[in-house]
Amino acid sequence: MIVIHESTREFIFAIKRDRLHIRLQICNKLPIKCRIIYWNRFQPDMVFNAVMPCVGADASRRYYECDLDFPETAQYIQYYFELETREGAFFWGRGGYETSKPAYFFEYLSTAELDIIKIPEWAKGASWYQIFPERFYNGNPENDPANTQPWGAAPTRENHFGGDLAGIMEKLPHLQELGIDVLYMTPVFAAPTNHKYDTVDYFSIDPSFGTTQDLIELVRQCHSRGMKVVLDGVFNHIGYYSPQFQDVVEKGGDSGYADWFYIKSFPVQPDPLHYECVGYYKWMPKLRYKTKAVRDFFLCVGRYWIETADIDGWRLDVADEVDFTFWQEFRREIKSVKPEAFLLAETWKDGRDLLRGDQMDSVMNYLFRDAVVDFFAKGEIDAITFEHRISQMIFGYSHIMRPALYNAIGSHDTTRFLTMCGGDLRRLRLAAVFQMTFLGMPVLYYGDEIGMDGENDPDCRKTMDWDNMDEGLLAFFKRLTSLRRELPSLKSGDYKSIYSNGSITAFARQYGLETTYVVINNSGEAHTAHIPMLEDASQIVWQQSVFTGQSITPERIDENMRLHNHDIFDYKAFFKMELQAFHFEITTTRRVRSER
Repeated sequence: MIVIHESTREFIFAIKRDRLHIRLQICNKLPIKCRIIYWNRFQPDMVFNAVMPCVGADASRRYYECDLDFPETAQYIQYYFELETREGAFFWGRGGYETSKPAYFFEYLSTAELDIIKIPEWAKGASWYQIFPERFYNGNPENDPANTQPWGAAPTRENHFGGDLAGIMEKLPHLQELGIDVLYMTPVFAAPTNHKYDTVDYFSIDPSFGTTQDLIELVRQCHSRGMKVVLDGVFNHIGYYSPQFQDVVEKGGDSGYADWFYIKSFPVQPDPLHYECVGYYKWMPKLRYKTKAVRDFFLCVGRYWIETADIDGWRLDVADEVDFTFWQEFRREIKSVKPEAFLLAETWKDGRDLLRGDQMDSVMNYLFRDAVVDFFAKGEIDAITFEHRISQMIFGYSHIMRPALYNAIGSHDTTRFLTMCGGDLRRLRLAAVFQMTFLGMPVLYYGDEIGMDGENDPDCRKTMDWDNMDEGLLAFFKRLTSLRRELPSLKSGDYKSIYSNGSITAFARQYGLETTYVVINNSGEAHTAHIPMLEDASQIVWQQSVFTGQSITPERIDENMRLHNHDIFDYKAFFKMELQAFHFEITTTRRVRSER
C-alpha cells in the first residue's frame, strides 16, 4: 500500500482563512477508512479528528478529501492520518508508515489572504461557445478581404470567407436560444491570416472583422443578453510581419526589439530559421519574457481591452510555453482592473502547474476530450477504463478548480467530433449528454450543435452551415443546456461515479436535496443495469426522468449487487434501468428535508 500526501498546495490549501481542504491518495483497491487527527501545536491538549470520506477511485488509487473548519484563522496546524484496513489500523505521518502515533507530523503553518484560491463565481458550471470569427457569419460584406470566397466553399489554410464581428452580433439570438453563458472567440486582432494567430497589431481589430467600436458593441450586446465575452490572447509569439519583428529583420542587432526574441544569428532569415518560433512555424517568432519591455507590453494589452471593450477575460494561447512568472504578474494586473475577469490557459496536457491559484483560473481540458473521444466516438475503451481516466483527471485538480474546467469535445485545432464518430449522430448525442451533465464548463465548438463534420485544419474550420442545420440535433442541445439551468445539481453539484460495466457508465450529481443520475449505454445492444442510488429510497419525495417525464421506482439494494469498485459509497437503493442501444437516461430525485 502506498499513501500519497505532502504538506504542499496540491494536498492542503485554504478555502477561507478559517477553513482548509485536505487531500489524500491511497494506492490500494481494498476499502480503507481514513481519519485525520489534527491540533494547533501551541494547544497540544486540544486534539480533533475528522473522517475523510473516499470521494472516488481509478484503476490504481482511491481519493480521500474533506474540509476542516476552525474557530479562528487556521495556523500552526499539525496532523497525521489513521487508516483502518481489514488487517488492522496503522498511521501515516511525515515519516511514513507507523504502527503507533507518528513521531513526525505534517504541518500547515498559516494562511495569507492572497494565498486563498479564488475563481470567478460566474464561470462555475457556465456553458461556453467557441467561434472562429472568419467562418461564423458574414454580417458586413463591405469589409471582406479581396480574395473572399463564396460562403460554403471548401476551406483552405489561406482563403477567406468574410466572417466578422457584425455577423456574430447578427447571430447572437442563436447563442441565446442555445443557452450560452460565455462567448469565446479565436483572435480578432490585426493579422494577415484567416486564423489571426500571427498578430501584427494587438491594439487594433483586424479590418476584415470590423473596428474597435464593433467589438465594444458586441460585448455590450452580449452583456445585455446575460453572456460574457472572452478574447484570445496570443502572447507567446507574435506575427512575422509585426512592426517589432520587422524592425529586427531590417536593423539586425541594432534594433531596439532585438532582445524581444530568441535570435540565433544576424541577419534574420526565415529559411533556414535563425530564430525560435512556436512549433517551428517561421511566421510566428517566439517572444522572450526575460525582457522587461515584452512583459510591460503585454500587461498593457491585457489591461487595454478590458478597459476599452469591457471584455470578461482572456484565453491564453500556448500558455504552458510562457514564463510562469509572467502569468503571475499578468494575473495580478488583470484582476486589479477587473477582479471577476477569467483567465483560461491553453494546454494539451495535465494543467496543474498553471492552476495553483497564482496564474490561471482554468485550463482547456484536453484530457477530458481524449477520454470522451476514445469511449464515445471511437469505442476503443470500455466503461471501466473510461471511468478510471475521468476520475484520474478530476482528482488531479483541486475541488476549487473542478467547477471551472473547460470541457470541450472539439475545437479549431481538432477533427470535428461527428467525424470522429464516423458520422454516427447517436454517438455524438451520447457524448453531448455526458459533457452537458458533467461537472465543469461544457463548451460547444460552433457548428457541432447543428451536425457539422470535418477533418482537422482546415476542414474543422468550415463556414457555419446556416442553411442546412439539423433542427432535431439543435433542439437536443437546447434541451441539454436548459437542463443545466433548471437543475442546480447539474450546474453546481458534486460528482460521483456510481457504475461502470461493459459499455454502460453512470454517475450522480448532488446539490442540496437534489440528485441527478445520468446513465449511458454506449453500445449497439440493449442492456439491463442496476444503478446504485446515493440516498435511501424512503427519503425520496420525487423521482422522475427529465427526458421522458416517467417516474422511476427505486428498489432496496442487496449487498451482492455491488459492482466493480464502488463499495466506496454507502448505497441504500437502486434503479433498474432497461437501456436500448445507444440510449441514455437522466433521472432527478429530491429528498425529504431533514429536521434538526
